[in-house]
Amino acid sequence: MASIPFTLAALATSAVPGLVVLGTRAHGEDEEYVSAVVTDGNDEFVVRIPRTQAAEIQQSAELLSLAALNEGARSVLPFAVPESLGVTRAGDSRAVVTTFIDGGQFDIESLAEDSLLIQPLAETLAAIHNLPHQVAQQGGLPIRSATDARLQATRLIDRAEATRLLPQTIQDRWKHVVETSELWDFAPAVIHGSLDASQLRVSNDSVTGVLGWSELSVGDPAADLAWLLGAGSDVFEAVLVRYAALRDQSMLTQLHTRAALYHELEIARWLLHGVESHDDSITSDAVGMLDRLVDSVGVFGTVLGAAETGEPLSEDEVVSLLEETPEVTDHLSETAAFEALDEDRMFGIDTDFIEPLRETGEDESEASDTQLTEPIDDQLTEPIDDDDLPEAIDDEDLPEPPQFENPFQK
Repeated sequence: MASIPFTLAALATSAVPGLVVLGTRAHGEDEEYVSAVVTDGNDEFVVRIPRTQAAEIQQSAELLSLAALNEGARSVLPFAVPESLGVTRAGDSRAVVTTFIDGGQFDIESLAEDSLLIQPLAETLAAIHNLPHQVAQQGGLPIRSATDARLQATRLIDRAEATRLLPQTIQDRWKHVVETSELWDFAPAVIHGSLDASQLRVSNDSVTGVLGWSELSVGDPAADLAWLLGAGSDVFEAVLVRYAALRDQSMLTQLHTRAALYHELEIARWLLHGVESHDDSITSDAVGMLDRLVDSVGVFGTVLGAAETGEPLSEDEVVSLLEETPEVTDHLSETAAFEALDEDRMFGIDTDFIEPLRETGEDESEASDTQLTEPIDDQLTEPIDDDDLPEAIDDEDLPEPPQFENPFQK
């Protein structure tokens, strides 16, 4: 069977009419996909084949989102968005070719309140949230009202409560948030839906691109802000203030409270993953994290009181609140990843796993850039047939699933 990079390069030429591939290199950013970067000498493209049904569902949702982000929408965004160029069959699955977004990644913990990246982050969030609702409506994407967002949070809390492992104090605290109507009086906006540091590409202290658009929808803008709480209180407030100025937001207390709730509910997702996967170590870890949340109830109560009375917090109260907000890395477990995909985007596709990537023990030189002196089509002596494509494997031949590490522990 041909090597995976060359097979993906051939699939790219099949998916994109007129594409002549002159080089290929590894692209291992997401283990849920078999992927490679190919070039025609001028531009680079990403070719991806989903390994699992979950990845294929996610890819389907992202294709809808990228199509919804038409030329008009992209023109007002201060960063690049991948463009879908073509799709072709790959065994029992499919290969999707998109434009490659250049730029590096950053560690959220390396951010400081005076980092040059703070303003670009605020501008990125504001630009997404300022997109017209028609982008999602005309693209057939989910449209969620403030009531819908409130119900989603309520359902997650109810599921966590059903485990009988949720501390009563935390349960009451979360329920008080979802039952406080003033906190949910907001105007929905177009949101990315799964934004975190891993989805951003940066260069020279600017955001050059945003990836991972599978959950694009109209919803609660606070959901896109929650991950910033993992950077610390000073960073979160610095971005929030700049974001509010760009969007003319006046209800910062309510926005922050919902972001804090979403941030804490990641622990509920972690708990549910441990319970549903029967992993006692994850469950125990999540229970310990929930116990530690009890200490911040007093400060959280200050925010709720301000939201209910309509009185804004003082600067000292905001700083105190942010310092007390528990830091939880924004992470979706494999179980939560299924939950995050809206029912409107569930495509009932029965997809087998695609052949896994090479073992880590193989020669590292094979993963380096491969430059071709002739177009790849000229090097093929015969057309690629199904036998040359990654083959589906039986469940018993699958590698052991990865061991989950605590995503909330720094």
